[in-house]
Amino acid sequence: MISSYKQLSSKYLKGNMKRTILTLIGIILSVALISTVGLYMKGSQLSQIESIKKLNGSSFHLGISNYDEALVNKIKYNPQIASFGLMSQGVIVPVGEVSVQKNFANHRALEFLTYSLVDGRLPANEHEAAVDSWTLPYLKKDLQIGDSFAFDGQTYQLIGLLDNRAFTQENKVGRFLTYKHDFAMGEGRILAEINENADFKEVLEEMKSLTEDENLVINERLIKVLKPESNQSILAVLIIAVSIVVTATVVVIYNAFQISVVERMKQFGLLRSIGATRKQIRQIVMREAAVLAVIAIPIGLVCSILAVAALQSIFSLILEDRTYVSFFHIDWWILFISSIITLAAVLASSYYPAFFAGRISPLLAISSRLSIKKEALKKHKNNALKKPLSFPLSLALKNVKRNKNRYTITILSIIISSVLFITFSSMMDIALAHQYVKDLSTKSDLSITLQPDNDDFSAERQQILKLLKSVENVSGVKGQDRRFEIDLKDKTQSLTTVAHIKESIGKKHDITIVNRIEENKVKKDSELVIKVLVYSFITVISLIGSLNILNTITISIIIRRKELAALKSIGMSQRNLKKMIIYETLIYGVSGSLQGIFFGCILSYIIYLAASGVLRVEWTIPYQACLITFVSALFISFLSVLNPLRKIQKDNIIDVIREQ
Repeated sequence: MISSYKQLSSKYLKGNMKRTILTLIGIILSVALISTVGLYMKGSQLSQIESIKKLNGSSFHLGISNYDEALVNKIKYNPQIASFGLMSQGVIVPVGEVSVQKNFANHRALEFLTYSLVDGRLPANEHEAAVDSWTLPYLKKDLQIGDSFAFDGQTYQLIGLLDNRAFTQENKVGRFLTYKHDFAMGEGRILAEINENADFKEVLEEMKSLTEDENLVINERLIKVLKPESNQSILAVLIIAVSIVVTATVVVIYNAFQISVVERMKQFGLLRSIGATRKQIRQIVMREAAVLAVIAIPIGLVCSILAVAALQSIFSLILEDRTYVSFFHIDWWILFISSIITLAAVLASSYYPAFFAGRISPLLAISSRLSIKKEALKKHKNNALKKPLSFPLSLALKNVKRNKNRYTITILSIIISSVLFITFSSMMDIALAHQYVKDLSTKSDLSITLQPDNDDFSAERQQILKLLKSVENVSGVKGQDRRFEIDLKDKTQSLTTVAHIKESIGKKHDITIVNRIEENKVKKDSELVIKVLVYSFITVISLIGSLNILNTITISIIIRRKELAALKSIGMSQRNLKKMIIYETLIYGVSGSLQGIFFGCILSYIIYLAASGVLRVEWTIPYQACLITFVSALFISFLSVLNPLRKIQKDNIIDVIREQ
């Protein structure tokens, strides 16, 4: 017993469960899309922050030298500065064939330098030290963590190893880091970290006004990732990307709901004929939309969280513990905003068809004459379509042309999915082609530079090349001018190999050996993180887009059951019916993918122009993404009709035609 017209909403949803479920899937995909993009961007930002800190070996935001007490007080009592520490460089002490420079830091400065540590821990007092691992043989034979050693007239305990940086090995000046509590005013440099919620631009401008430019060092790469909105080009890219996602969300929901509402014009006409007002019609439809949104939004958010969690598990499998990146991060603001946008999109997409339904004539709606349009007759001279084998194709073309509304809705779904894939694929290609990633290109394990005593060193070079190839752990040697690039069979034995090379070659020739294994490992891991983020995100976008196409085409076929049953009742075979529907979906696939490719290329170029202020790369047409889009659209369109066709084949023609 229905006591209120509002109960019609729940009655319809329960009575048309298949259509309700498909509409729910459309909304779930929409909220999952926008929340996944938001969580992905947040997680990507966090992982890039960690990667940059590891590449730099430190986490401070700015450094200031030549400071005075007034400047220290302004930093100390500045609420926009989270913390600061002091660090200074001491004397350079010769140790055998190389030198080691002392570095002093207090506790807070040492916390900024934890990313330079590869083993052990950082010093906690004046009698502990951490050094570059390549300097160990020079400081003391067989020196290991926990051992004591003498340096510059004092005794220290080795408690940590710093990562081997190429510039220290090339200059033959290693790093020696120890703790220092008291610093003289103006000694060394202030290392500061800006408060996360502060206005970074304002803080940097203030620091520039307090000291000379040559005294100020800004960690620009880290700040750009921490505060992307501070850079106009990055902000423009983010705005464009978010706009694309929001637009796609609105269109996806509109497609799922519009198809459901348009096919119910006869029901709305019946309600109008028994006294329902326009406002009541709108309320019925929007109540349905609200119920669907309340059910679908939480499910979509859970799906989004599971997708990001799955991505985190991939990281845990492919990355070692030392390079582990925490990508999984639930930002409740992102989930809340995603929910609000989705809810607004659902209500907005349901309002237009409801408003239209409220304005139509009840008699026209009941008689189903709204879909009948009188058109001028045209003579067709295409003889190919008159052949018997072309009949299903001819009918498919007529069906597509006959129902412009359904064609537009279905084609929009494919266009949006194609645009999403091409646009974000292009964004990721630009990111991977950027100089930041090029810097991550791996180099050889060892690099040896020959310092010739005279201009004619060709014979000497050939002799060294021969000796290097004879070293047991060396797998390959490439020589160019005075430089030799060496790849090792077992990278864990790099120190032994370096010692062997010094013993066999270093005593006869003046050479400089650079061990790049640790530095390359950090770069490889950073590059791997970026690639996993890129391809995982494209996979998620592709999956959501594919499900959207499947859902939209499935709905459009299911709501035509009566029409298809009528065709079968006048003699159309199941085989020809199947061909006709497949031809229709392929037409949708071809038309939608081509338009999606066109708009996707335009948007990718707009994003390139917005990012050109930051990324020094050239834009090219994304041929690979376009080809994948075209083939995938055809395949998914074909795939989407298989299940509805099996159900339609089992339908009883008379029962379907009698359905109201």
